[in-house]
Amino acid sequence: MFEIDKTGRINELISVTKSDSGISGPELAKAHMELGKYLAQYFLSLNPEETTVVAMLRGGIFFAEGIYLQLGCKFQLYDPKREDFVRPGTKNVIIVDSVINTGRTIKRIFEPDMKIACCVINEQAVKLFEEQLYTIRVSKNSFVGEKVCTQNGGVGPDTTMRLFNQI
Repeated sequence: MFEIDKTGRINELISVTKSDSGISGPELAKAHMELGKYLAQYFLSLNPEETTVVAMLRGGIFFAEGIYLQLGCKFQLYDPKREDFVRPGTKNVIIVDSVINTGRTIKRIFEPDMKIACCVINEQAVKLFEEQLYTIRVSKNSFVGEKVCTQNGGVGPDTTMRLFNQI
């Protein structure tokens, strides 16, 4: 697993993305995009013509866009709730989501030569992706995302709903 080095700016962006920040909508989306650009620095050795960023819908869109804009590679969307995954024809595939909680959704499509990128992953899911995982941070927290503003027990604000200003 690779976890990004925390600079002052990255820590500022992390504070915006945390579920207890109270920040939603464009400000949160911009933070995800900027964090994606920072994480993309670790993929610069990949040939853009042989690389596809796959954004997991809907939560992974902005983070994936940041990686895509930095790399200048191919881009595709994947909706695990509505379609079967079709692996891109490029040599390098980076599956991108904003939050990985259990990792089960990605594990269904994961292949050993793929890379996984996320803003945050629950510490229990890290072992599923080992050396293919690139993340901004690892968290001990785990909760079900709902249309709520604060975390209470096992329920907390859904990142996707926050990204699209629906909370």
